[in-house]
Amino acid sequence: MLLAGSGSSRHAAEIASRWWRRWGLDAEAHPATELADREDPFAGEGMAGGYPPALVAVTQSGATGSILRLLDQAAAAGVRRVVVTNEADSEAASRADLTLATCAGPERAIPATKSFTTALAALRILGLDWAEATGTLPSERRRAADFDTAAIPRTLDPGAVWTGQVSEFAALWPEGPWFFLGEGSLGPLASEGALKMLETAAVPALAIPSGELAHGPRALLAPTTPVVVLSEVAEPTPGEHRSLAVAREAGAPLLRFSEHAERTDAAAEPVPITLELPHTHGVWLAPFVAAPALQLLALYAGVRRGRKVDAPEGLQKAVGDD
Repeated sequence: MLLAGSGSSRHAAEIASRWWRRWGLDAEAHPATELADREDPFAGEGMAGGYPPALVAVTQSGATGSILRLLDQAAAAGVRRVVVTNEADSEAASRADLTLATCAGPERAIPATKSFTTALAALRILGLDWAEATGTLPSERRRAADFDTAAIPRTLDPGAVWTGQVSEFAALWPEGPWFFLGEGSLGPLASEGALKMLETAAVPALAIPSGELAHGPRALLAPTTPVVVLSEVAEPTPGEHRSLAVAREAGAPLLRFSEHAERTDAAAEPVPITLELPHTHGVWLAPFVAAPALQLLALYAGVRRGRKVDAPEGLQKAVGDD
């Protein structure tokens, strides 16, 4: 099946596609704008054997133009349409064969933490049901995945512990540019962190694979360019080691998220601030923990710069207080 979304919804779709492939489903995630502009979005590379069995469209508002066009194209092609949205009465929901409405309530700020995490939860449950129904996910693995899914609310609790550190880090270097590093299952989260920093704080932000900072982006590193690293494991990978080394050499501020806090030599300067992701049965639930922290980072940077974080200038999807 094909997953599509724009902005944060695309990142949610990309995370979900990684989960789904792990459960044996043939799943691809693409930007909705890219697909909607194709003459035939449902044919081509990766679509061998004909049309995909379904389009899974992810849209917080249910009003994204490219998603609506894509849903119409899917209907014309005879492709089943599934919509994951926060708005049950939206235009996208009315065009779907199946709607999963998260109903998280209206967003108060652009970081959109609750609609993002509830969309992830809906996509996770949908994928598990789909994989079990098609026989690609054995029952014992389904039970284990359900156990992990039930732990999602508990994974969000530690976020409050980080608030002070995240706020302080954002306030010290609000102007950027910012670098967000991640790969594997956390690659889409790096893109989400950069997107929210751009939208909320209106500062340059770039998401790159964890080992790529030592190449072209290295030229921009300075004591005023924060580097945020999302790690799948406690000990940095070889690629992370290279990136951390060049960041330290440039004196760049470092903030690292990992499942277990890195034991860093206290004599090393500057050392990364490391925030520990609680045990989440591996990296597969880490997005539920890391996403709110990254969105808070953008929120605090925006506040520090005097931005109206609930309605940033020039952003059409701005939300309000009512």
